[in-house]
Amino acid sequence: MTGMDTTNIKDSERQAQAWLVHLTSGTATREDGEAFRRWCLSSELHAAAFARTRQMWHDLGPAIARRQESAPRGGRPAPRHAIRMSRRAFLGTAITASVAAVVVARYGFDMGGSGWGSSAATLRTAVGEQKHVDVTQGVALEMNTATDIGLRSSGHTVTGLRLRSGEAVVRIDPSHTAPFVVELEDARVLSGPGASFAVRCVDGVATVTCLEGQAVLARAATKTLVKPSQQVAFDADGLGAAVAVNPDTALAWRHRVLIYDNQPLADVVTDINRYRPGRIVITDRALGERRVHARFTLDQMADVATLIEDAYGAHATHLPGGWVLLS
Repeated sequence: MTGMDTTNIKDSERQAQAWLVHLTSGTATREDGEAFRRWCLSSELHAAAFARTRQMWHDLGPAIARRQESAPRGGRPAPRHAIRMSRRAFLGTAITASVAAVVVARYGFDMGGSGWGSSAATLRTAVGEQKHVDVTQGVALEMNTATDIGLRSSGHTVTGLRLRSGEAVVRIDPSHTAPFVVELEDARVLSGPGASFAVRCVDGVATVTCLEGQAVLARAATKTLVKPSQQVAFDADGLGAAVAVNPDTALAWRHRVLIYDNQPLADVVTDINRYRPGRIVITDRALGERRVHARFTLDQMADVATLIEDAYGAHATHLPGGWVLLS
């Protein structure tokens, strides 16, 4: 590779990083989307650089969240918006040099200080993939899209798991009397035989939803009982109270359906992005704040941007790599 080739690649990566920061800033216009589309199509280097930057953006979310969580805070929780701002700041500076440090920090948090050794087994699902796994006799998992789970073992027996990111339902058979502990973020879920519950860690927010039996969320010195059809959510800002939920709606993904009831379209799109390659980005703030009722099947994910466009009068700009700008 010549010096000129290297310079062109670096220039393309800097431009790709700038485009990604701008497109996800909430201030991009339809004209910006068209300009970005032309930039991508004008050179294979541009398209390839954006693909690399996009993947880095995807990987950095949970990495930076864990890095912030493990850093000293002087007793004050970090603001919820800090994760998103850190990703933009990260991309806008020495991205290549810093990635290694962030990844090391991520795995140092995941595996150091909590008994998770490098030899621990890992279960993962890809974007759009769902999986049923019997982790040990009497304990089964239903894993949703883009989920990363580490298993804790004693000898040859699995005794617990840590949900690093994503979403899963844990079912414990009435015959399974040995303790089985589920960890997520800085908390643990304690349960007993016959319990069934869902755990979720997405974008710095964790939830526990009880289906059968009961589950106890233990966080620091606080223990919260979660009964069937109840959900508890927590993040860096604190722990919420147990609230009533409809499991058929909250966990509709188990039947390959996504149901949204009076939610901002921006939140709907954020969730949908977990199930499809690429990314849908809303560039119109008013459109993103619009409250919607929607129901999609996972089989519709390839066409979901067009469905949103038709249903809510949005304008869609389709870009390489599954990216769509809605305005």
